[in-house]
This record gives sequence, C-alpha cells and structure tokens, in this order.
Amino acid sequence: MTNGPGSRIRPLLPLIIDVAVPVVLYLLLKQVGLDDFWALTVAGLATGVAVTVNTVRRRKMDLIGVLVVLEIVLSIVLLFVTDDPRIVAIKPSFYTALAGVFLGATCFVGRPVIYLTARPLATRGDPEREAAYEKAWRTSAPFRFRQRLMTATFALFLLVESVLRVIVVYRFTAAEIAESFLLSQLPGIVLFAAVLLSFRLQVPALRRIVNEIQESKKDGSLSPAGKEG
Repeated sequence: MTNGPGSRIRPLLPLIIDVAVPVVLYLLLKQVGLDDFWALTVAGLATGVAVTVNTVRRRKMDLIGVLVVLEIVLSIVLLFVTDDPRIVAIKPSFYTALAGVFLGATCFVGRPVIYLTARPLATRGDPEREAAYEKAWRTSAPFRFRQRLMTATFALFLLVESVLRVIVVYRFTAAEIAESFLLSQLPGIVLFAAVLLSFRLQVPALRRIVNEIQESKKDGSLSPAGKEG
C-alpha cells in the first residue's frame, strides 16, 4: 500500500467537505445577515451539492450519493416542519449514524467497506498487485481480520460522532446556536484524527501480507497467506 501526496490528502477530503465547508459557509452567511436556520440549511446543502456533482461525474450512486439524497430530502422536510435551528444543526447526525450502521453491517455481510475503498490506493491499478490484494482477502485470516477491524473502527467513529453532535448542540439554547454549531464539529475532528491514526497503524501489516503474496507468486512458492509477517 504505497504512500504518495494523493493518498495523504485523500483521507482528509471528507473532513474538509463535511466540516470546513459548512462552517465557513455558515459564518459567511451569518455575516451577510441570514438567520441561523437558513444559514445552517444553505451551508449543509452546499456539501450535498458538491458530492452530487461528483456522483454525476462518476455516473455512479454509491453510499455517499445515497446519504446526500437523504440529506437533501431531510432538509426539505425540516423546512416545512420546524424553524428550530438546533434541529438543522444535528441533521448530519441522522445520516452519519446511518452510514455507521451500514459500515458495521459490511463487517459481517460481503466485504467490508474499507477493503473496497482502500483497494485503488493499495494497488494503483497494477494487475499483479490487484491479484495479490484479492488473494490476500481469500487466503489470509489476519488480512480479513484487520480489514474488518478498520471498518468497524470507522463505523464506531460515525456512531459516536452522531451522538456527541446531538449532545453538544442541545447543551445550548436555540439562541446560542452559533456556539453549539461550531463546538459540535470538534468531536468529529478529534475522532477522525484518531481513526486515521488507527488506520496508519494497521497499514504496515496489511502491506506486508500483500507483499508476501505478490512475491510468492513471482517466485512460484507457496503463499504465506496466513502469516502476519
């Protein structure tokens, strides 16, 4: 699993999109006079627009695309049923929790999300590396365990973040929504950093397993698939 500038930046993109963009837009919209409800709504939808454009360009509806559609639908519903800005501020918790449940389910059904999303970064389109990566899943119990562990860790992060966001927002009154909205981003930032660190600790062992399988195929020897290395 090689490292490069792109692989270092890409894991930070969700954080930039989901945290930085809404916060910056919210602050700018407040400066031009929008009230809290509309500032939060527009800031949240901006994230949805960015992801929707990316989904259309790829012509593929993945989990992120589904969550964005749900976010937009939820935003429209909220426009008609409430004017409490705190409800809008905790809106991301709904689809974050849904994503957490989905990721957790993939640990038991099919292949875990982290295995699938890490594959392009791990193989770089190299056919030999692709074959070794696939064989690692089929033959190496440690490889499967670590992939499931990483996915479960990320699922737990999403679930915990969704709960903490609600707690933080409702520690404040509706009149203090600006403070609660900004503070509600902090648990996600801290937890995301912790998840990235845990992933970084797992990568060397995963890379070693794939390397050994790839080398064994070149040498024509038996694969050390069950070894940690």
